[in-house]
Amino acid sequence: MTTQDVQGVQVKLELGHRATIRAKPIQEGFTHDWTMFVRGPEGSSIEHFVDKVVFQMHESFPRPKRVVKEPPFEISESGYASFEMAIDVYFQNKEEPKKVRFQYDLFLHMPKQPPVNHIRCEKLTFWNPTEDFRCKLLKAGGVGVIDLEIPQR
Repeated sequence: MTTQDVQGVQVKLELGHRATIRAKPIQEGFTHDWTMFVRGPEGSSIEHFVDKVVFQMHESFPRPKRVVKEPPFEISESGYASFEMAIDVYFQNKEEPKKVRFQYDLFLHMPKQPPVNHIRCEKLTFWNPTEDFRCKLLKAGGVGVIDLEIPQR
């Protein structure tokens, strides 16, 4: 019997948003200003392995597809309602996976409630990445992980 170690690198991403209520709605009826972001925890530099982030907002927004190719990976808008947003994070990887999709609930708060400051942490593990991509992940704060496979007979 032999065991084979599968090596990987785990990185973390923070998806989040800040939202504040406007003192007075603007002409379009927008009641809130918000900023949505994808970043590394504790200031880690995800641009070492992230190529771009695509934010897919509700179709009622002008240009609902927003592409951000350099940090900070964020967009700011005004609106009046919460909505689900798809966020595609593209990697600087020549092999699969080349991207990951997250669904994010961009929720707003009601008057007399504190502003929203929400962060969600996502862990991504890349198993047996190429040496080039492994270096990029480690440079961005990634940590090595080992998975012991079931012994082969």
